[in-house]
Amino acid sequence: MDYRFSFTDLFTKEVDFDKDNQVKVSSIVIPQIQRPYAQGRTDGVCTYIRNMFLDEIFENLTSGNDDIFDLNFIYGIIKSNNNEYRMELLDGQQRLTTLFLLYWYITNAELDINQPESKFIRDCLSKFLYETRTTSTVFCQELSSYKVELGNKTPKEVIRNSKWYFKSFDRDSTISAMLTMLNAIHDRYTQQKQRSLFARLQKLQFYVKSLGVFNLSEELYIKMNARGLQLSPFENFKADLTNFISQKEYGHFQEMMPLYKDGTADEVSFHFNFSVKLDAKWVDIFWKNGAEDFDNAYMSFFSRFFACKYIIASKNDVSDRDMRTDKTIRILYTNAEEQIGGNEYWGFKPFETLLDEHPEYVETLDKVLDVLYSNERIIYKNMLPIWDKNNELAGDDFYCNTSSKISHIKLIALSAVIEYIEAMDSFDISTFECWMRVVWNVIENTNIDGLTPVSSLIRKLSMVIHFVATKMGTEKSFYKALSQWGIENSTEKENRALLEEVEKAKRISEDPLWEDIWKDVEKHPFFKGMVTFFYDPAMSKQDYAHNAKFVKSMFDEKGITKEYRDKHILIRAIVSQFNTWNEVNRLYVTERAENNKFLKNILASNEKVRAMFTHIANNNSILDVKANLQHYIDDAKEPQAWEDADTNGILAFETATKRLRKDIKMYDWISKVERERNECFRVCWFEGHIMFAIPRKWYAKIALDTERAKMANDLCESYGFEFYDEEQKAMYDKYKDCFGNYIWIKQDRTNCTLWIGFDLNHELKIRIECKTKKYAKELYEIFDSTSYIDEGEKCIQFENLTHYTKCKTYNKLCKVIESIYEAIPEA
Repeated sequence: MDYRFSFTDLFTKEVDFDKDNQVKVSSIVIPQIQRPYAQGRTDGVCTYIRNMFLDEIFENLTSGNDDIFDLNFIYGIIKSNNNEYRMELLDGQQRLTTLFLLYWYITNAELDINQPESKFIRDCLSKFLYETRTTSTVFCQELSSYKVELGNKTPKEVIRNSKWYFKSFDRDSTISAMLTMLNAIHDRYTQQKQRSLFARLQKLQFYVKSLGVFNLSEELYIKMNARGLQLSPFENFKADLTNFISQKEYGHFQEMMPLYKDGTADEVSFHFNFSVKLDAKWVDIFWKNGAEDFDNAYMSFFSRFFACKYIIASKNDVSDRDMRTDKTIRILYTNAEEQIGGNEYWGFKPFETLLDEHPEYVETLDKVLDVLYSNERIIYKNMLPIWDKNNELAGDDFYCNTSSKISHIKLIALSAVIEYIEAMDSFDISTFECWMRVVWNVIENTNIDGLTPVSSLIRKLSMVIHFVATKMGTEKSFYKALSQWGIENSTEKENRALLEEVEKAKRISEDPLWEDIWKDVEKHPFFKGMVTFFYDPAMSKQDYAHNAKFVKSMFDEKGITKEYRDKHILIRAIVSQFNTWNEVNRLYVTERAENNKFLKNILASNEKVRAMFTHIANNNSILDVKANLQHYIDDAKEPQAWEDADTNGILAFETATKRLRKDIKMYDWISKVERERNECFRVCWFEGHIMFAIPRKWYAKIALDTERAKMANDLCESYGFEFYDEEQKAMYDKYKDCFGNYIWIKQDRTNCTLWIGFDLNHELKIRIECKTKKYAKELYEIFDSTSYIDEGEKCIQFENLTHYTKCKTYNKLCKVIESIYEAIPEA
């Protein structure tokens, strides 16, 4: 039977016992295994649910129409005993308990104890049995027959002062919650102008389903009721979701379909089937750590699912950039991840808003969960890229297990799975594995540094797989369909890694043997899917395999291999391909494999570097490869400074470029600092200089466009100066350069100290710091073009020179020094 029941109908009308028989139940039982009543608890979640539920109930009871208020369905197990039948509730405890309290309150308020209707209601109430604790059982039985005038007091005050109320009741959380709910009902009732609500209680109705009809196991019963003592966010969400589906006027939700259970021909509505599967089927996907983690895992999946669908659905309303500050994605994803396990329910509104526009997402959800249930091991294995696997069976179940935390990358991967299942008519394992290979290659080789690229890639992959699914409908293979993406969907902002996958798909569709070749190289611990930076579309399989052999030897999981870090020949050859300021400015240069993938990005994006690798790999020995690399360094194109560069600017850029190509000791120092700091150096413009620096670290910085360190050291050796900073001296002795924004050297003399400073903006400063003001005045009068630089007038400074190359600067500087020596000779 498929009709609605009111609370009292449960005890007067027949319900399904099994497929063939209907019976009248003698009692409704909340069994021991159930949790205590929670809608009356005082925490934030339960207060929210209580207020929302009572608002809806009283709005319906006081409205002028006869519309039924649909409380969805309850279901349980009907058990027979001596020709009596009791229904043990599996789902619906909270709603039915609230109805029990509502019926008691309104009956108590509006009916005399001797009225037939009152006796009937109280008889029904007495058949509602709480067996979670003995105190709960006694309380409900006493309450069902209790008649009292409240006056100006609350139900809680009156009941707790009644003769039958034991102090032990205060220690029962179910009773405490019931008293809180009765007070809340009292508040609503006394605020209403209409006080004749008893006759309208019949408007509150629900469907009743017995597990016996569907031959469902009692294992579900145990799982459903082992989740803890209060309503979890998932339970609240589940109630809201199933209620939405049952109420939404969307054709598919009302369609009849076979119950999911194997071996049954019974048909039920989609919304009922969905609700049953939530608790009786899909529960197994998330039952990893038992009751301890179950609800959190289930709720996390739903919030992540709808976060992915929201990103796709909002494409025309929320840009990728604006996704960073979008309120809805913050609720569904950013904040949701932080609140896992926190027992916070943020309400159904963001989900409802999305589903109102896209009710078809429920169908996708139904399909996705069915596929996850049936293909769990396959999906598990494909949620980890090949290069992260330590064995063939390794995988990740972050999508259904909160102990494996989500990340931006994992959210994209989950979305790719969802979109694949949605797009395809059926779940083909082979095609799915091909798709996930492509997905991981694209994810790994895209810079995922925030919600903007997350949004962009989720949307892009959704379009790609739906395009592929459409093309496969015309009997094309997966790779043939994918190879046509660039032809029919070309855009200027196409994802670089995706274009590589399209090219690979093209070759595979031409010759299936390419697939194993690609896959073998993709699992390299540095390449991780990016394998065309030494490839040319005209290559044969044999030529590519030959190139791959040599290029694989150049890299390992740490970046460039030891063989090619010798004299830093490979990184210098790579940098030699950059000869303009626009190419070099803000360029990160590293030999390491690090999280930002600076080295990989160069290999992926620069056509000159890619052409170089394609050429040098076409050799027969490592010696030949190294010789070719040296050739690329020696014969690199002439530097081209910025457009309005003057003579000094051109010289500065030439000096910087030469050092990037030829200065082996500089790379020795950079490698040392990178190992110590785990950070990367970048070419940048700072205070008039082309610097090579770790961003925001003054001590990890050298000036590329001046030979200041060499000149400072030569002055020390030729004129007896010494470095002011001993660490700069130590660095020069080992690496022939000095770190920092400036270099100062000094020479102590009888009456003064001579200072020479190689400062920012190429300023070369010469100062004489005198011991007395009198001596400073004498020198001030001797030397032209000097000025005091201190209030005490003890330090004079000569007119600034500039420092660039030694050839341009050193002789001028020496002349000034020697003129000083002539004017103030030492005795």
